[in-house]
Amino acid sequence: MKQQTAEKASLIADQIREKAGQAAQLVRDNTPDPVLEKTSQAAAQVWDSATRAGQYAADKAPHSLLEKAETAATVARVNRTPLLVAGTVVLALVLVRRRRARRQ
Repeated sequence: MKQQTAEKASLIADQIREKAGQAAQLVRDNTPDPVLEKTSQAAAQVWDSATRAGQYAADKAPHSLLEKAETAATVARVNRTPLLVAGTVVLALVLVRRRRARRQ
């Protein structure tokens, strides 16, 4: 029973990764190049800021908290595609909303 559950969970995870990859490709195909460029620049800035904040937090945080953060980071790395898709979709929606607000 335990093995069947693990196999089913693995199958579902594979299906989610596949759907997320398809969604990411659909977003990339339907997003104008300037938006993709701004998204890439914003992602680089967020990455740099997160790196600095992470280093600062690591310097100040207790050991047990660092272990929990490492576990969360591992989970995020394993599920990178769905997280990137979600982030891209949110950023695209924010940019579209800002653009519409400027027009009004």
